[in-house]
Amino acid sequence: MTVTNAQDELYRQAMAAHGGELARCCFGYERDPALRQELQQELHLALWQSLAGFRGDCSLRTWVYRVAHNVGARHVQQHAGKGQMLELDEIVELADERHDPGHTERRLDLQRVLALVHRLAPLDRELMLLYLEELDAASIADVTGLSARNVATKIHRIKALLASQMNATRSPR
Repeated sequence: MTVTNAQDELYRQAMAAHGGELARCCFGYERDPALRQELQQELHLALWQSLAGFRGDCSLRTWVYRVAHNVGARHVQQHAGKGQMLELDEIVELADERHDPGHTERRLDLQRVLALVHRLAPLDRELMLLYLEELDAASIADVTGLSARNVATKIHRIKALLASQMNATRSPR
């Protein structure tokens, strides 16, 4: 099998296993649909290119998140200060919200959390996005290069901050 064929096959495997995670990752980095589409394209290209050097020293999932982390961080740096931050009072409407009040409440909570996550410093944002994708501290450490203990401590502190902010932004009933 040639390098390109092996690279193509790894890319197909990565997309089959982690395509949804990558789409959510892009949503976590970019709110604007057009810029998010650009980011997704950049991410897919960077991932495909990087797979030529994948030797299996880590899991494919870790590799995918490393590439996503690097591309996402670069995107945030390039667009910092350009008004792309999500405002706390902005809400994306979903078509089925009128059918399930519980769904609407969960969606509003998710939007509040994402709004707060978008306001975090880039590294803290990355940690929370990976945590929300249900990666454990050791896996996040592999992706970011931090120690697992440092990751766990930072996530604990960010979760406490987010919880206090969520309680402060909830409207009285």
